[in-house]
Amino acid sequence: MKLNMRYDTKLFLANCIPILVFAVTSLIIGFMQFQSSLYDEKQGNLKSTALAALALYSSQGYGDYGRKADGNVWRGMNFNVSLETSIVDDLKKQTNVDITFFFEDTPEMTSIIDRHGSRFVETTAIDYIYNNTLKHGDQLWCRNIKINGRTCQAYVIPIRQASDNRVTGALMASQSTAGFENIIRNYILTMLMAALIIMVIALIFIRWCVRRLSNEYEDADKKSKHDLLTGLYNKRSFEEEVQKTIDTQKPDEVSVLLIFDFDNFKTINDTYGHAVGDDVLKSFAAVLVRAFRTHDLIGRIGGDEFMVFMPQMSAEHLKRPDEISQEILNELAAMTVGPAQHFSCSIGIGTDSTGYNFQKLYLLADKALYQSKENGKACYVRYSSDEVHD
Repeated sequence: MKLNMRYDTKLFLANCIPILVFAVTSLIIGFMQFQSSLYDEKQGNLKSTALAALALYSSQGYGDYGRKADGNVWRGMNFNVSLETSIVDDLKKQTNVDITFFFEDTPEMTSIIDRHGSRFVETTAIDYIYNNTLKHGDQLWCRNIKINGRTCQAYVIPIRQASDNRVTGALMASQSTAGFENIIRNYILTMLMAALIIMVIALIFIRWCVRRLSNEYEDADKKSKHDLLTGLYNKRSFEEEVQKTIDTQKPDEVSVLLIFDFDNFKTINDTYGHAVGDDVLKSFAAVLVRAFRTHDLIGRIGGDEFMVFMPQMSAEHLKRPDEISQEILNELAAMTVGPAQHFSCSIGIGTDSTGYNFQKLYLLADKALYQSKENGKACYVRYSSDEVHD
C-alpha cells in the first residue's frame, strides 16, 4: 500500500507540476501582454489628446512666442501666456486630461491644481523634456513620471514658432496613473480568480484521473501477484514475500513451510468436470485461509499445489503446524463441493531454525511431502533443519 501511495503521489505531481508551471507562465505572459497593450493604448490616447489640444489652442490664433521685459511670456496676436490663463481649463474640459504648456524649460500654463488650490507643476521629467522635446523637437511618451509628487503618465509634443519653425515650447498631456493602476489591479485579481478556479477544477480532475489510474495500477499489481482463481499469492510473489520475511526474522524465531498437494485431483476433473475442480480448489483455498494466522503467507504454487509459510514461530508452538495439518485433513474428509466429496491431500512440513533461505526451506518441505505420498497420502510429514543436513 505504501508503494501505491508513492506511485499515487508521483503520478499526481507529474501531472500537476507541468500544469502549474504552464498556468503561472501563461499568467505572467498574459499580464505582460495586457499591460503592454494597455500602455500602448494609453500612449496613443494621450498622443491624440496632446495633438488635439495643440490644434484647439492654435485655432484661436497663432503667433510667435517672446519674453517681455517683466519676464512674462508673450504670444503673438496680443495673447498673454501665464499660469492663470484659463485656456488650459477649456482644453482640459474638452480632452479630459491635464494640459501644460512649456516655454523653454518652464511650465507657463497648466490646468494642474496642487493640494493648496494653486496652479503648479513640478515634474521629475523636466530635464528629459528639455533635452528631447525642447532641444531636439522629439515627441515623448513618459510612462511613469512624478508631477507634484503624484505618479502620472504623459505625452509631450513640441510647439514650433510660426515664423521659423523653431521649437520654443512644448505641450504636455498628462493624467494620474491611479485609474490606470486600478484597471491593472482589477485585471490581475480577475485573472488570478479565474486561474485559481480553473486550476482547482483541473487539479480535481487530475486527482480523479490519478485515483482511477492508481486503482487500475493496484488492480493490475494485485493480479500480477495473486492467483486469479483463488486470490492467494502466485508462485513468484509467494517466494518473494517468504524470502523478505526470512530476511527480517530474529535469530530466535523459527520458520515453517507447509506444502499441500491435493490427492487424486485429476480424477475429480475427469469425473465431475473442470468447473467442479475449480470450485474444489477455491474451497480448499478458503479452508487454508481459515486455518492459518492472518500474517501467515498462503499461495497457490500451481495446479493443485499450495504452500503456507508460518514465520516468527517460537519453539513452544512448533507442534501447531502439525495440529493445523490434521485439522485440515479432517475438514477435507467431511467437505462436499457439488457432487464431489471426501477429499484429501498430502502435506509436507519443513521447519527451519538455521537461517535458511526459501529454496533450502522448500527442499525440506518438498522432501517431507514426498515422504507423505510414500506413506499412502492423506497424511503429513515433517522434516526439520536440525534433522536434515546438506
